[in-house]
Amino acid sequence: MKNFKSYFLILLTCMSIFCFVSCQKNEPIVTKYKYVVNIAPVENGSVNVSCDGQVVLNGDSLMEGSSVLVTAVPNENYELTSMNVSNPFALSKDTTIRVVFSKNSFSFSVAPVEGGIVKVSYRGTECQPGSIFSKGTYLTVEVLADDNHYFTGSNIAKGTGVRDSFKLVSDTIIRTTFETITIPSQSAYHNVCNYNIRLYTTDDKDTKFWTNRKDKVFEMILNHDMDLCGLEEMTLNQSPDFISNLSDYEYVGYGRDNGKENSAGGTGEQTGLIYKKTRYVKQDQGRFFLSNTPQKPSKISGASFNRMVTWVKLKERNTDNVFYFFATHFDHPTTQQGINTRSAEADIALVQVPMIAGDSPLFFVGDFNCEPTEPAYLKLSAKWNDSFVEIGDGAEGGYVCNEQQQTSYPEACSEIGNTYTGLYSTSDKEPKRIDYVLYTATIVDLLNYIADNDNLGLVTYPSDHLPVITKMEFK
Repeated sequence: MKNFKSYFLILLTCMSIFCFVSCQKNEPIVTKYKYVVNIAPVENGSVNVSCDGQVVLNGDSLMEGSSVLVTAVPNENYELTSMNVSNPFALSKDTTIRVVFSKNSFSFSVAPVEGGIVKVSYRGTECQPGSIFSKGTYLTVEVLADDNHYFTGSNIAKGTGVRDSFKLVSDTIIRTTFETITIPSQSAYHNVCNYNIRLYTTDDKDTKFWTNRKDKVFEMILNHDMDLCGLEEMTLNQSPDFISNLSDYEYVGYGRDNGKENSAGGTGEQTGLIYKKTRYVKQDQGRFFLSNTPQKPSKISGASFNRMVTWVKLKERNTDNVFYFFATHFDHPTTQQGINTRSAEADIALVQVPMIAGDSPLFFVGDFNCEPTEPAYLKLSAKWNDSFVEIGDGAEGGYVCNEQQQTSYPEACSEIGNTYTGLYSTSDKEPKRIDYVLYTATIVDLLNYIADNDNLGLVTYPSDHLPVITKMEFK
């Protein structure tokens, strides 16, 4: 009996154990692990790690699932750039925390300059080399060559603009280059011109196509030894030809679509100009749009395209003569709307030009796309003298109509001094005087005027406009 009781107790115990195991067979057995937290070496800042308010040191072990908080503090002039863990993060494996700090403030310096001066400014205030600015600050660099040098470029901007801006994203050394100029004997007068060269378009065939007429355009410019010339309808397909074929000149132009300088990818037709590098030092340059927002690429209500004025401020080498040269291209429709648009564009020019030039001598040239009877011309010629009018009977050249034009447009063909030939257009074939050189008569004397009608062997002429060439002299 006694043995039976012992066996019974043993059996009961085994059954209890079996029952417990059976009841628990679907419950996972939880095993908690510890993981190591490492902190990678860090530069330019500090990293502190904590868990539940307790400091975690490099190499400490924490229980799996622990919430780990990382505090990253950059040094002065630095910022947190990256961290390889979320913050906070749940510890699930051995983890090395990596934090990177980068500079967020930078300085500039100017490499030694021979041939001119370099000034750096921030929002109109001149800055000294070594000044520190936040990352992404835009600084303005102004470069001015002396009388014996020509500015050829810098490492912070495309082109040779006197004034340009750049974004400071690293410690920067501003490097500029200048070329020595051999100054030829200078004439007492200045050949001041305007030439609508006609745009590059595949619609023009045979001798009208740019490739087949460009050399004649350059020949015309060189024949007249042009010192300054406004150029209308320039495109990115043509500007490289001017730069490579007219090495004595600098080309300045801006695209009407994006407002950018030619060297920076100015898209759309450009209103541009050239000037002799050996005769003039460029002291400033710019452009404004003939719209209610002159500093932004835009057009006035009713205009067909964005229209603009491009300008430079020039100093004659080895003299005290400083003046401004403005070139423009007004809207073209011959409708009443076009007349009204050009009148409004003239109003804007008459406000903007004095704001730039003040009382300095200036030339205002361009293809106004309007005849002398239009309001736009009347407004402008009331402010500045028209060289064609001032020279009177001394005016030379002017387009001579062909037989078909004389039959179709007898009145227009009887006019003297037409500058538009009408030979390229399929819709506007009537000759007219629409290209002008205006100037401030109180400071400048006019000596000569010619709208050169030499076709240089091309029946259709080098362009659909004649160049207007004047000789001017400072009083």
